[in-house]
Amino acid sequence: MRSPAKTELRTRTGCRKCRERRVKCPEERPVCRHCERLGFTCRYEIKLSWQDIVLFESHENVPPRLPQDLMVSIQSWMFLNTMQADYNPDTFQVNHDYHQDRLPAEDIEYQVEKPAPYRYISPFRLGEAEGYLWSYFNEYMTTQIVIDPGFNPYRDIVLKMAAFSKEGPLFQCVLAASANQLQSIGRNEYRQAMWLHRAKALRLLRAELAHLASGEACGGVSGTSKDQIIASTIMLTFFEISKDCSNSWTVHADFARTFLASRLKDLGALTADQEALLYFAVTYFVSHDILAATGGTLTEAAEMVTEMCKAVDKSTILALTGCPRDLLILISEINQMSSVIGQSGQRKLSPTIQQRRDKVERLLHQLHQNVPHESASLNSEFSVIAEVKRLAAILYLYSRVDNASPYEPKMIRVTSQILSLIPKISLRTHTGLWPLFIVATLGVRDCDEDRKLILSRLAALQETRQLASVKKARLIIEDVWKSRDLWPDKSQGWSILQGRRHGAISLA
Repeated sequence: MRSPAKTELRTRTGCRKCRERRVKCPEERPVCRHCERLGFTCRYEIKLSWQDIVLFESHENVPPRLPQDLMVSIQSWMFLNTMQADYNPDTFQVNHDYHQDRLPAEDIEYQVEKPAPYRYISPFRLGEAEGYLWSYFNEYMTTQIVIDPGFNPYRDIVLKMAAFSKEGPLFQCVLAASANQLQSIGRNEYRQAMWLHRAKALRLLRAELAHLASGEACGGVSGTSKDQIIASTIMLTFFEISKDCSNSWTVHADFARTFLASRLKDLGALTADQEALLYFAVTYFVSHDILAATGGTLTEAAEMVTEMCKAVDKSTILALTGCPRDLLILISEINQMSSVIGQSGQRKLSPTIQQRRDKVERLLHQLHQNVPHESASLNSEFSVIAEVKRLAAILYLYSRVDNASPYEPKMIRVTSQILSLIPKISLRTHTGLWPLFIVATLGVRDCDEDRKLILSRLAALQETRQLASVKKARLIIEDVWKSRDLWPDKSQGWSILQGRRHGAISLA
């Protein structure tokens, strides 16, 4: 006699294949472990009784070589009843719970003076391939980009904006980033989609810039157009860094620096959504600019970057980078001092530079890093990240300004402190890349155990998202170690990083 417990193995929320096989689905996304083990196609779609008359949008823009079995994950979505009043622009309200957002009819034109709120597109309005890429970015990638799960601008700002205008460049940027991530983990069938969506994003961004320029010439400037340009530039930089971290990402960053400096002048007239986007964008590009200058191949646009950094909300920087705004400003000050020293051509510091250097060192030792109250659950993790970055900044100061080698007592002491904390940094995001890079290139000596620790952390970090910036960091680190081993007397201080053949590296 069959045991009654057997009937409990069936599931109503599992994938189609597990339901057909009448077994309990473990419900991992995007592929459950049962389907992965048995080689089945894993789908979570709902099969409606009126499926034969449901009309999807044209698939003309979907690359022909994409897999035919892609289906949209609907775990995060639900159907809602609507009425004509729902399409009245006067009734629109920003709803931060994307599970309940509804899409206005596409054939209705809105005449509103202020920017319309960003709203989500239902995945059922997308083709299967686009819907899968959208869901992958939303459900998988956004959770691995930020430090604080409660503060996710990629999900709460970028995706809302992308959904607001499917015809805009940002939507294509999101799909390109998603296809790139899938391709980087071995899904080579997404390679064509990656390049097609990127090309379309660049074309639409150029059109958006031309439209903005013509609007400014005529005296009418669209704030929504500026928002699309800012968010698209973030995602294109994100794409280039993730893809191969070639120097092309610096082209987007250079443009963004100038554009954002202009946009900051409108700060008092922006909506809450626009202000949140601006703070996110400035934090993103300022942190990349400052930290990239520590890698030896880029020169920071010091004055502009420092002013932009001071204009950003402190909690935004802390939530995105894991370190306070003041620490980024101090690192920028080190970059500026070293630039002045390099231009003077003198090894001995002038009295003015010596005073600036001593002030920076004092502030770094006294720096108090507050963890945001809303991140109390991550208090310990935030504290470790912030402390490791503070110590890395001290190591960077000693090496770049003082030209200290890894064998000097003060360098050994700080290096030891950093290495003791590195295993405590979470691998959920790549926020630990910069301190890893700094301690590996400037602090670690010819100690196999220390080098093994660094390489193991880089390998583990690489497994999380297959970032090209992590790969490049490892190449530079190994190159520096070889140089120190072969020419120990000529490898002093930060200068060992200058002139490396690997090009600009993103360390943010």
